[in-house]
Amino acid sequence: MSISFSGLASGLDTDSWVSALVSVKQLGVTSLQNQLSAIQETQNTLSNLKTSFSNFQTALQALTDSSYSASMDLFAANIATSSNEDVFTATVTTDAIRDTYDITVKQLATTTTAQSLEAASEVADGNTRLSDLGIQAGSFTVYVDGVRTEINIDENDTVANLQSRLSSAGATLTIDKDTGILSIAATNAGDELRIGANTDTSNFVSLLGLEIDENGVYNSASSVYQVTGSTLLTNANSGFKTQITEGTFTIGNATFTIDANTTLDNIISQINNSADSNVFASWDAATGKLVLRSTVEGSSYINIESGTSNFTDVMGLTVTERDSSNNITSTRLITAAQELGQNAIVNINGTDVTSASNTVTSDVSRITGLTLNLKSVNTSESGETTLTIAQDTEQITSALTEVVDTYNALMSEIDTLTGLTGELHGETSLKSIYSSLRNTMNSAIETDGAFSLLSQIGISTEAASSAMADDTVSLTLDESALIEALANNEDSVKELLLGKNGIINTLKTTVDNTLYSGGYFSTKESSLNSQISNMQDRITKKQESVDTYQARLEAKFAAMENTISQLNANYSSLLTG
Repeated sequence: MSISFSGLASGLDTDSWVSALVSVKQLGVTSLQNQLSAIQETQNTLSNLKTSFSNFQTALQALTDSSYSASMDLFAANIATSSNEDVFTATVTTDAIRDTYDITVKQLATTTTAQSLEAASEVADGNTRLSDLGIQAGSFTVYVDGVRTEINIDENDTVANLQSRLSSAGATLTIDKDTGILSIAATNAGDELRIGANTDTSNFVSLLGLEIDENGVYNSASSVYQVTGSTLLTNANSGFKTQITEGTFTIGNATFTIDANTTLDNIISQINNSADSNVFASWDAATGKLVLRSTVEGSSYINIESGTSNFTDVMGLTVTERDSSNNITSTRLITAAQELGQNAIVNINGTDVTSASNTVTSDVSRITGLTLNLKSVNTSESGETTLTIAQDTEQITSALTEVVDTYNALMSEIDTLTGLTGELHGETSLKSIYSSLRNTMNSAIETDGAFSLLSQIGISTEAASSAMADDTVSLTLDESALIEALANNEDSVKELLLGKNGIINTLKTTVDNTLYSGGYFSTKESSLNSQISNMQDRITKKQESVDTYQARLEAKFAAMENTISQLNANYSSLLTG
């Protein structure tokens, strides 16, 4: 009978044995890890609770900040109410006197406009390109005594090209040198001329606004000039009545430069993009003039100064005298080229005040802290208008609503966490803070004012919800009662909340002490951090012990397998010896 061993040597599942034995030891590590998770969960819960305390602290801070700055005092905040916001609106500071004012807007401020008295551009002539007038390539239709002719316009066509094609169709195009009006008439007297059909593809007729008069002649709605936005200013063929020179000029407090590559659009863009120019510039193609509109309201001139360039002279806005060396000897503003804006006039309680702007500041209105924004003039339809400056109770109401809401949320959270099944059950320090906050909210205090309880200004308790302990109550705010208390005795309301023994101040002191260094959270967090650190050390040591135990088992079974393997080898050699 032969003897044999299966498996590696022994035929035994030693890995499973090791795993089973080690898993028993690992239970100790798992137990410690579960304890660590519980501590970390408590730490998490504490962090969330701290956030609720911080929210309550922030809500209280909105009211207590009044002690640091008058501008932050919600009780000093005012609100300005216009009886008709289409006529005017208003803003006020805490300095404004609370009262009602009669306001009548007699005149709005307007802006000054500057443009030359005569066109700066030459009237279009035969050499003027149609595309420079904005006319697009395509075709339009001419009927002479009912005979149809399609007039084509190409991209590079000039006025002369168009005149030639119309002549072939029996029509004559002319441009008045003085007025710049473009006219088209039948060449032969008595012929009937009609222009335009629904098959036209060019914008010629619509762009020029061609209309037929009683004589059967079509006239453009406005003058046609040579200068366009793409015109190079200093080009000899620019189309300006006088050639513009390179150099500088000033509008407002901004200086602009013209060089050989500057177009009309370029310089207009530069002016409009400069805050210091104080104007908005545009080119009026219908009049051939540069138009400057002041961005500042009031009856004041737009400052325009010629420099080394003659640009503002050519635009008809300035007159400059130069000597033979082109040096400026004198310069003056053409005031006739400017239509002055007007100042605003507003009557306040029977007295007229004048403002260069539709924003009437307190130095003009003589009402401290008030700024009026004029919108329109009073009319019979708008009637008489008034301004009421009163306490901004909405800010106080909003702030106290936030205090009540965050207080209720905090107290409910503490109530749940410290209950029999709560994660912080048994936290006597937290329960003490809870009681302190609740007592402060519900107790009477000594004041010099008319109020000693929050309930007297609309903040009172309500029945406990099923989610709360039987002895827990939350607060509710009656806004109407609060506003009435503020209207009747604002000082007493403020004394109750923010006075020497003020409830809000007392609450904030309790919350600050809870949150600051050395308070409940600081102490509790330090304790939990210590517990976590100790537990992590225990887990590390316990895991090292398990790992050592596992290594020992594996070594013993490996030695056993080695011994059995040697026995097998000896046995085999006996059989073959």
